[in-house]
Amino acid sequence: MPKPPSLLRRSLGVIALIAAMTLAVSLATQISDQLRNDAFVPEEYFSYFTIQTSFANLAALIAVGLFNLQSAIESAALLAVRHALMAYAVVTGSVYNLLLRDLPTAPGEFVSDIAFPNEVLHVVIPIYLVADWVFSPHGARLPLRVIGLGLVYPIVWVGFTLIRGDLTGWYPYGFLDPTGPAGWSGVWTHVAGIALLITALLALGLWINRLYCRIRGI
Repeated sequence: MPKPPSLLRRSLGVIALIAAMTLAVSLATQISDQLRNDAFVPEEYFSYFTIQTSFANLAALIAVGLFNLQSAIESAALLAVRHALMAYAVVTGSVYNLLLRDLPTAPGEFVSDIAFPNEVLHVVIPIYLVADWVFSPHGARLPLRVIGLGLVYPIVWVGFTLIRGDLTGWYPYGFLDPTGPAGWSGVWTHVAGIALLITALLALGLWINRLYCRIRGI
Protein backbone atom coordinates (compact mmCIF):
# COMPACT_ATOMS: atom_id res chain seq x y z
CA MET A 1 0.00 0.00 0.00
CA PRO A 2 1.41 3.44 -0.93
CA LYS A 3 2.87 5.44 1.92
CA PRO A 4 0.60 8.37 2.90
CA PRO A 5 2.05 11.89 2.80
CA SER A 6 3.51 13.22 6.04
CA LEU A 7 1.86 15.93 8.10
CA LEU A 8 4.52 18.39 6.89
CA ARG A 9 3.84 17.50 3.27
CA ARG A 10 0.09 17.85 3.71
CA SER A 11 0.58 21.17 5.48
CA LEU A 12 2.74 22.46 2.63
CA GLY A 13 0.04 21.31 0.22
CA VAL A 14 -2.62 23.30 2.06
CA ILE A 15 -0.38 26.39 2.13
CA ALA A 16 0.22 26.05 -1.64
CA LEU A 17 -3.53 25.92 -2.25
CA ILE A 18 -4.07 29.00 -0.07
CA ALA A 19 -1.38 30.82 -2.08
CA ALA A 20 -3.10 29.70 -5.29
CA MET A 21 -6.45 30.99 -4.05
CA THR A 22 -4.90 34.34 -3.10
CA LEU A 23 -3.31 34.63 -6.52
CA ALA A 24 -6.53 33.65 -8.30
CA VAL A 25 -8.51 36.28 -6.39
CA SER A 26 -5.90 38.92 -7.24
CA LEU A 27 -5.94 38.11 -10.96
CA ALA A 28 -9.74 37.95 -11.06
CA THR A 29 -10.00 41.26 -9.22
CA GLN A 30 -7.55 42.95 -11.57
CA ILE A 31 -9.31 41.68 -14.70
CA SER A 32 -12.85 42.38 -13.48
CA ASP A 33 -11.85 45.86 -12.32
CA GLN A 34 -10.43 46.68 -15.73
CA LEU A 35 -13.51 45.23 -17.43
CA ARG A 36 -15.78 47.47 -15.35
CA ASN A 37 -13.72 50.48 -16.38
CA ASP A 38 -13.59 49.52 -20.10
CA ALA A 39 -9.81 49.28 -19.82
CA PHE A 40 -9.25 45.57 -20.41
CA VAL A 41 -7.23 44.86 -23.56
CA PRO A 42 -6.62 41.08 -23.56
CA GLU A 43 -3.83 41.06 -26.14
CA GLU A 44 -1.92 43.56 -24.02
CA TYR A 45 -2.84 42.32 -20.54
CA PHE A 46 -1.80 38.75 -21.28
CA SER A 47 1.46 39.91 -22.89
CA TYR A 48 3.03 40.98 -19.60
CA PHE A 49 5.72 38.69 -18.22
CA THR A 50 4.18 39.14 -14.78
CA ILE A 51 0.74 38.03 -15.92
CA GLN A 52 1.96 35.04 -17.91
CA THR A 53 4.13 33.80 -15.06
CA SER A 54 1.33 34.49 -12.57
CA PHE A 55 -0.99 32.13 -14.43
CA ALA A 56 1.84 29.60 -14.56
CA ASN A 57 2.31 30.07 -10.81
CA LEU A 58 -1.41 29.53 -10.29
CA ALA A 59 -1.40 26.24 -12.20
CA ALA A 60 1.79 25.06 -10.47
CA LEU A 61 0.54 25.94 -6.98
CA ILE A 62 -2.69 24.04 -7.52
CA ALA A 63 -0.79 21.04 -8.90
CA VAL A 64 1.74 21.08 -6.06
CA GLY A 65 -0.96 21.49 -3.43
CA LEU A 66 -3.07 18.61 -4.69
CA PHE A 67 -0.02 16.39 -5.26
CA ASN A 68 1.31 17.00 -1.75
CA LEU A 69 -2.05 16.15 -0.22
CA GLN A 70 -2.18 12.81 -2.00
CA SER A 71 1.37 11.53 -2.40
CA ALA A 72 4.43 11.03 -0.23
CA ILE A 73 6.68 10.90 -3.31
CA GLU A 74 8.33 14.03 -4.70
CA SER A 75 7.53 14.83 -8.34
CA ALA A 76 10.79 15.73 -10.12
CA ALA A 77 8.79 17.41 -12.89
CA LEU A 78 6.89 19.66 -10.47
CA LEU A 79 10.13 20.41 -8.64
CA ALA A 80 11.73 21.54 -11.91
CA VAL A 81 8.73 23.77 -12.66
CA ARG A 82 8.90 25.27 -9.16
CA HIS A 83 12.62 25.89 -9.69
CA ALA A 84 12.04 27.97 -12.82
CA LEU A 85 8.99 29.80 -11.46
CA MET A 86 10.90 30.74 -8.31
CA ALA A 87 13.56 32.46 -10.44
CA TYR A 88 10.94 34.22 -12.58
CA ALA A 89 9.10 35.42 -9.47
CA VAL A 90 12.25 37.01 -8.03
CA VAL A 91 12.88 38.79 -11.33
CA THR A 92 9.25 39.93 -11.53
CA GLY A 93 9.36 41.32 -8.02
CA SER A 94 12.78 42.92 -8.47
CA VAL A 95 12.00 44.60 -11.80
CA TYR A 96 8.66 45.91 -10.56
CA ASN A 97 9.91 47.22 -7.23
CA LEU A 98 13.19 48.66 -8.56
CA LEU A 99 12.20 49.95 -12.00
CA LEU A 100 8.43 50.22 -12.32
CA ARG A 101 6.89 51.02 -8.95
CA ASP A 102 5.56 54.58 -8.64
CA LEU A 103 6.44 55.51 -12.21
CA PRO A 104 4.18 58.27 -13.60
CA THR A 105 1.53 57.02 -16.00
CA ALA A 106 0.64 58.41 -19.39
CA PRO A 107 -2.26 60.90 -19.53
CA GLY A 108 -5.55 59.06 -19.83
CA GLU A 109 -4.03 55.70 -18.99
CA PHE A 110 -6.28 53.56 -16.81
CA VAL A 111 -4.88 52.94 -13.35
CA SER A 112 -6.93 50.95 -10.86
CA ASP A 113 -7.36 52.26 -7.33
CA ILE A 114 -7.35 48.66 -6.10
CA ALA A 115 -3.77 48.11 -5.02
CA PHE A 116 -3.68 44.63 -3.52
CA PRO A 117 -3.54 42.61 -6.80
CA ASN A 118 -0.26 44.29 -7.78
CA GLU A 119 1.16 43.70 -4.31
CA VAL A 120 0.19 40.04 -4.40
CA LEU A 121 1.63 39.50 -7.90
CA HIS A 122 4.86 41.44 -7.33
CA VAL A 123 5.59 41.04 -3.62
CA VAL A 124 3.58 38.37 -1.78
CA ILE A 125 3.83 35.52 -4.31
CA PRO A 126 7.55 36.08 -5.09
CA ILE A 127 8.36 36.04 -1.36
CA TYR A 128 6.27 32.91 -0.86
CA LEU A 129 7.86 31.05 -3.78
CA VAL A 130 11.37 31.87 -2.57
CA ALA A 131 10.56 30.86 1.02
CA ASP A 132 8.93 27.67 -0.20
CA TRP A 133 12.00 26.77 -2.28
CA VAL A 134 14.44 27.52 0.52
CA PHE A 135 12.61 25.95 3.44
CA SER A 136 10.51 23.14 1.96
CA PRO A 137 12.24 19.72 1.81
CA HIS A 138 13.43 18.61 -1.64
CA GLY A 139 12.83 14.94 -2.41
CA ALA A 140 14.42 14.75 -5.86
CA ARG A 141 17.76 15.76 -7.34
CA LEU A 142 17.46 18.11 -10.31
CA PRO A 143 19.81 17.75 -13.28
CA LEU A 144 22.11 20.57 -14.38
CA ARG A 145 20.09 21.09 -17.56
CA VAL A 146 17.26 22.74 -15.60
CA ILE A 147 19.29 25.96 -15.76
CA GLY A 148 19.19 25.93 -19.56
CA LEU A 149 15.56 24.86 -19.62
CA GLY A 150 14.67 27.67 -17.25
CA LEU A 151 16.08 30.22 -19.70
CA VAL A 152 13.99 29.04 -22.66
CA TYR A 153 10.74 30.80 -21.74
CA PRO A 154 12.29 34.24 -20.92
CA ILE A 155 14.29 34.17 -24.18
CA VAL A 156 11.19 33.29 -26.22
CA TRP A 157 9.14 35.92 -24.39
CA VAL A 158 11.70 38.69 -25.04
CA GLY A 159 12.04 37.72 -28.70
CA PHE A 160 8.28 37.68 -29.25
CA THR A 161 7.82 40.94 -27.32
CA LEU A 162 10.44 42.83 -29.34
CA ILE A 163 9.11 41.55 -32.66
CA ARG A 164 5.54 42.36 -31.75
CA GLY A 165 6.57 45.77 -30.40
CA ASP A 166 8.32 46.58 -33.68
CA LEU A 167 5.13 45.69 -35.57
CA THR A 168 2.61 47.39 -33.28
CA GLY A 169 4.59 50.09 -31.47
CA TRP A 170 3.43 48.75 -28.08
CA TYR A 171 5.79 47.32 -25.47
CA PRO A 172 4.60 45.96 -22.10
CA TYR A 173 7.55 47.55 -20.30
CA GLY A 174 9.18 50.88 -21.08
CA PHE A 175 12.72 49.57 -20.71
CA LEU A 176 12.09 47.28 -23.71
CA ASP A 177 11.06 50.15 -25.99
CA PRO A 178 13.95 50.99 -28.36
CA THR A 179 12.33 54.31 -29.25
CA GLY A 180 12.96 55.55 -25.71
CA PRO A 181 15.86 57.82 -24.69
CA ALA A 182 18.28 54.91 -24.17
CA GLY A 183 17.52 53.34 -27.56
CA TRP A 184 18.52 49.79 -28.41
CA SER A 185 21.58 49.96 -26.17
CA GLY A 186 19.31 50.52 -23.19
CA VAL A 187 17.07 47.64 -24.22
CA TRP A 188 19.95 45.19 -24.58
CA THR A 189 21.52 46.39 -21.33
CA HIS A 190 18.31 45.63 -19.45
CA VAL A 191 17.80 42.32 -21.26
CA ALA A 192 21.37 41.22 -20.54
CA GLY A 193 21.11 42.24 -16.90
CA ILE A 194 17.84 40.40 -16.40
CA ALA A 195 19.18 37.33 -18.24
CA LEU A 196 22.20 37.24 -15.94
CA LEU A 197 19.94 37.61 -12.92
CA ILE A 198 17.70 34.73 -14.03
CA THR A 199 20.74 32.55 -14.71
CA ALA A 200 22.18 33.34 -11.29
CA LEU A 201 18.85 32.59 -9.60
CA LEU A 202 18.48 29.30 -11.46
CA ALA A 203 22.03 28.34 -10.45
CA LEU A 204 21.38 29.31 -6.83
CA GLY A 205 18.12 27.39 -6.82
CA LEU A 206 19.89 24.31 -8.17
CA TRP A 207 22.59 24.65 -5.51
CA ILE A 208 19.91 24.72 -2.80
CA ASN A 209 18.35 21.59 -4.32
CA ARG A 210 21.71 19.80 -4.40
CA LEU A 211 22.38 20.84 -0.80
CA TYR A 212 19.08 19.35 0.35
CA CYS A 213 19.77 16.17 -1.60
CA ARG A 214 23.27 15.88 -0.13
CA ILE A 215 21.92 16.27 3.40
CA ARG A 216 19.19 13.69 2.79
CA GLY A 217 21.51 11.32 0.92
CA ILE A 218 19.54 11.43 -2.33
